[in-house]
Amino acid sequence: MEFAQGGKKGTIVFASAVTALIAGMSAVLNLGAPQMPAPFENPIPAVIEQKEDNPYEEYYYYNEKNQARYVAYQNKNPKLTPDEVVWRVNADIDLPLYTNVKVVQNPDKVPVVVNKHRVLPAGYVPKNLSKLPSGKPATQETCDAYRKMAADARKQGISMYAASAYRSYATQKRIYNNYIRQEGGNVAKVDTYSARPGHSEHQTGRTIDLIGSFGSLNDFINTPAGPWVRDNCYKYGFIVRYQQATVPLTGYKAEPWHITYVGKDVSTAMHNLGIKTLEEYAVKYIDYKPPTGV
Repeated sequence: MEFAQGGKKGTIVFASAVTALIAGMSAVLNLGAPQMPAPFENPIPAVIEQKEDNPYEEYYYYNEKNQARYVAYQNKNPKLTPDEVVWRVNADIDLPLYTNVKVVQNPDKVPVVVNKHRVLPAGYVPKNLSKLPSGKPATQETCDAYRKMAADARKQGISMYAASAYRSYATQKRIYNNYIRQEGGNVAKVDTYSARPGHSEHQTGRTIDLIGSFGSLNDFINTPAGPWVRDNCYKYGFIVRYQQATVPLTGYKAEPWHITYVGKDVSTAMHNLGIKTLEEYAVKYIDYKPPTGV
């Protein structure tokens, strides 16, 4: 630094030096700035975008608590629509069978979902059991609906017979255990065609196993009664509960002889809407109430 007369020149030179030094430091800082990341660049929009891109929220039966399960189930089943993902997860179809089991709180309600995630109380017995023409017990409304259906079928030359209907918890337990013995302890195999005690719709008194003119359950679909029941039972309040298309959803092999009384309003709605499982109907029209017009 150079200082001269009276310090004036020195003061000027010194100030210039300081200015140059500050400019140099600023240049260094400016050169380094582009290499530093912008830590808060667009921090919020990512969250907003994720919410806006959530395809499940548009359904009125969306449950925020199940969001992680929706995503996981969709990843395992990429071909499913968001609608299919939401109602299936809500029905616990994404979970292993016989897990997250809930006790049915109102078994007398029509319809009622009884499956591998919904169990009836062991001591439950329907209040209004009556007798089908075959002598098998069933609830009164089930008997009335069946009699009308069978009568209309006879007018067309079609015969059917109710081979099984109401079963108590104890009876189902005996049947299930007999199958376990027959299959050499192969529980997984038995679970594909027999319900564990408490998980059988037969305990509700609203399910009937039918046989036709060939005299066996397995041949029922090959008799005139098989296709007729499949196409017409909804008119009387019944559904074919276990269809080939629903095997992955119910966990049971197809049983075209197994019909369940759900009430004429429900069976007609399921038919008109193309809903094949009681689980889907329950999610969309019982567990969650649709807005007006849905």
